[in-house]
Amino acid sequence: MDSLLEAIVQDVPEAPLITIRDAIRWAEFRLCQDGNAWIVTDVTVSSEGGVMAPDGVYCVRALTVYRNGREMTPGTDYEQLAPDAVTIHRQSDADTFTARVAVKPMADSALPDALRDQHFEALRHGATFRLLMLPQPWRNVEQAAYHETHFNAGINDAYRLSVYGQQQGARVKPRRLI
Repeated sequence: MDSLLEAIVQDVPEAPLITIRDAIRWAEFRLCQDGNAWIVTDVTVSSEGGVMAPDGVYCVRALTVYRNGREMTPGTDYEQLAPDAVTIHRQSDADTFTARVAVKPMADSALPDALRDQHFEALRHGATFRLLMLPQPWRNVEQAAYHETHFNAGINDAYRLSVYGQQQGARVKPRRLI
């Protein structure tokens, strides 16, 4: 957090440190809420459909639900009507359910250091955007728009990474033109 805090202080030197910390927390929250940046696997789902998120986090959405280790089809096998609950159709007593869940930190917790390092630039742009939009003497709407664009791009990258994983684009051999 110190390197992120120092980077933002360079962008908005007039802002107090507590306001910068609040902006960083806001950026972390938005990155997890909109970009599925923090994913937890093997989360237990009760037979009533309650998603048991780990301590210190809120459940944002279930990305995949598994019945006895096999992936279930959303809409057919289950529905998610609330962030921390799924409605499971056609179940037996022998079934065990787990899920791959996107989570966000609670107000008193923070992102893991590995995620903060991975999304450093997105968090920096998000916190700077938030600070530059505050009705304070350092307000600068033009610079805020620049940082908002880069923050939204970071959110999109995090979402794409959560959906497609680390794989690269398919390599295609171009045709020879005759």
